[in-house]
Amino acid sequence: MKDVMFDLETWGTAPGSALRSVGAVFFNPTTGELGKEFYANISDESCEAAGLTKDENTVKWWSRQSQAAQDALLVDPKPLETVIDEFKAFFKENGGREVWAQGSNFDPVLWEAALGRFENRRTPWFFWDTRDTRTVYRIAQFNPKWITREGTYHNALDDAKHQVACVAAALGRIKAAA
Repeated sequence: MKDVMFDLETWGTAPGSALRSVGAVFFNPTTGELGKEFYANISDESCEAAGLTKDENTVKWWSRQSQAAQDALLVDPKPLETVIDEFKAFFKENGGREVWAQGSNFDPVLWEAALGRFENRRTPWFFWDTRDTRTVYRIAQFNPKWITREGTYHNALDDAKHQVACVAAALGRIKAAA
């Protein structure tokens, strides 16, 4: 497997926003088979030290999310720089090539902005290897709500796994129509 579904939980929606967690899973886009997983929470203090910010509206939004989603973010937070290095190692050691996200202009862009706060930190993928789930859904005329959701909403790893199931279903729909 070379494809990785990537998801962030954040304190904002713009590049330069503080990050809360990162989840990723290797997968087969055609079958939905899952491979190796990565999950890490990121400490608020390390994001603040890196100059990343919290958006007031997003802070309010988080206060309305499930207790399970909020509690999960408090488990073993690590410094941002540590998580960056651990994720890069995970991606490289497992042969990652293409990175998928629910919006190629959100998760990868916010991740890249966070990496830019540190010297010599770059995404482990090339910009041309970024894939967008929503494009697949649109082409397939697929609604992700058609897939039963498992796990906790706004848990980065659970969100990534759900997005894998949706991509596989959407690609199956395209193949069936061909």
